[in-house]
Amino acid sequence: MKRSTLLALTLALAGASALAQTSAPGKARPQLPVPTAAQINDRCDKDLAAARALLARIESGGVNQNVFRAMNTLSMFIEDVSGPLYIIGNVSPDKATRDAADNCTVKYAPLETQIYQSERLFKRVKAAKPADAVDRVYKQDLLDAFEDSGIALPPAKRKRVQAITEQMANIAKDFERNIREDGTKIPVTAEELAGTPPAVIDALKKDDQGRLLVTLDYPTYIPIMENARNEAVRERVWRAKQSEGGSQNLKLLDQITELRQELAGLYGYPDYAALTLKRKMAGNPKAVMDFLASVRQATLEREKQDIAELRSFKAKTFNTPLDATRVNRWDVSFLQTALKKERYSVDNEALRKYFPTEASVRFMLRLSETLYGIRFEDTKVPTWHPDVRVVNVFDAKTNAFIGSIYLDLFPREGKYNHAAVWPVRNVSTIAGRTPIPVLVTNLNRQGLDQNELETLLHEFGHALHGALSVARFNAQAGTSVKRDFVEAPSQMFEEWARREEPLKFFAQVCGPSCPVLSKEQIAQLDAARKFGAGLRYATQWLYASYDMALTHDRKDKTSLDAWKRLQGSTPLGYVDGTLFPAGFGHLVGGYAAGYYGYMWSEVLALDMLSAFGGSMLNQKVGGAYRQLVLSPGGQRPPHELVEAFLGRKPNSDAFFAEIGGKR
Repeated sequence: MKRSTLLALTLALAGASALAQTSAPGKARPQLPVPTAAQINDRCDKDLAAARALLARIESGGVNQNVFRAMNTLSMFIEDVSGPLYIIGNVSPDKATRDAADNCTVKYAPLETQIYQSERLFKRVKAAKPADAVDRVYKQDLLDAFEDSGIALPPAKRKRVQAITEQMANIAKDFERNIREDGTKIPVTAEELAGTPPAVIDALKKDDQGRLLVTLDYPTYIPIMENARNEAVRERVWRAKQSEGGSQNLKLLDQITELRQELAGLYGYPDYAALTLKRKMAGNPKAVMDFLASVRQATLEREKQDIAELRSFKAKTFNTPLDATRVNRWDVSFLQTALKKERYSVDNEALRKYFPTEASVRFMLRLSETLYGIRFEDTKVPTWHPDVRVVNVFDAKTNAFIGSIYLDLFPREGKYNHAAVWPVRNVSTIAGRTPIPVLVTNLNRQGLDQNELETLLHEFGHALHGALSVARFNAQAGTSVKRDFVEAPSQMFEEWARREEPLKFFAQVCGPSCPVLSKEQIAQLDAARKFGAGLRYATQWLYASYDMALTHDRKDKTSLDAWKRLQGSTPLGYVDGTLFPAGFGHLVGGYAAGYYGYMWSEVLALDMLSAFGGSMLNQKVGGAYRQLVLSPGGQRPPHELVEAFLGRKPNSDAFFAEIGGKR
């Protein structure tokens, strides 16, 4: 995900005062510290003070470097002392450690504002002469950051900007913690879960009355919503998921929405979207709203058709009159799964034998080696949980060490319950610094379905974007690109979970223990994927439109009112009593006025995919993609990277063909 100029939006905080080193053949490799709560509490204020002391030295010219290198030094220091705590706060199995990490990370929020409100530093950067194009882009990024932190504002407004920044950081921390530690469990009987895969049922804990306790983590939630035949149980589980985070998060969302509006006003902008979109590819709210309007036009009738088809299928399946049959939101996954089984012979649970979890990870690594000319080696280093796997990355031709990737793949209590990558440590070529991204997922240990395989590749696409970057400056490395481009490399990588050539490669990687998908089965999987595209993209339109309703339209009194209005305007309507925005972590996790970027990025992802043609394992194209798109990071504008790779200007043809089920 895109970083701000110095502090990553989703950094993983380094609890010790510096990154540790671990022995490896030939030389030491950087590794992430695994601090305890006591160590975090002991180091936090000391490390923050050291960062401020370094800032003071740079302000006064006491660091013997030009200002660009000095700012890079500061960025790396902050990343080292405030980096891994962000990941520890999301994945540590110990609640006290998670809390200590969370409490420390919010102390760093004011530091970025302090840096970019420094008039002495601003004057030094403004007067600096770039040596080349990379320096010029970095200088402009720094000047933009000064502007965004209020360097041109009068002192009173500048002070208020800093206060708002601190408040928003605290709100985001509490919001995300409330989701992560939502311990909702729904008691059910085994009979009520009829149709659910036995492995899912067997993994559930029981209460003192012997009832099964359904949790809301995805390896439990999704199989139940897709397979449980009891509609009342699906409704209970769905309603619980739709209220994850609770009413307290709605209050926090209202607070951060008001603070964002106030922040925009301090800068003279009409709303938060106008303030932030100037730094993204879209440039302004009108471009986003026009894009969303085109998506809505493309999805509206298809969404209605998809629902009508599900309604007919439900009436037939349960032998009810069509005019008395209603498709509810908790029916959608179940009906789609059942219809795909009947029409396309696609059974998500049966697919798990084709995609064993460990084999899926091997496939992901081997595929990346093949495409990008790299090599992975497992390494044993201390981690926060025994499940965590660490791989070192080398260039296949030169054998040069590139970086390391941490893989935390399976669910556990208190862990971040979605899928994401934290760019804990970014590369800087002028400092000889190597990257460490951390991939976090919640995979099913019994095997993956195709959607889960796509998710794994998607997130590893982010990890590779960070690991394969060769940026000069730390703050421009890897996923430090414009937010509405950052998803494109990951979305493109999903396609390798769909095409015949890579799926045959999967079978080779897995060996005789894996059954092989036939050409006909792969075609059926593709047809099943296209089914429901109207509903799928209409949902993305809804999420993006809701984000803009909070940051641009501002028609509603509360965040829940806006959700009720927008979801209520869709064919399936709003379900009374649900609090979906309370669990919508993107709204506080760096995607405010940015959720549209998932579809904006997909336009570019599907267009870039065309370069591979019918040869998905083409090493020449993969090498060009690594060099022209992944390596530069934020050193060049995204449209230049895409044009350089494609040899032409990008277009949206493939994206709208995808929505229409014609790709």
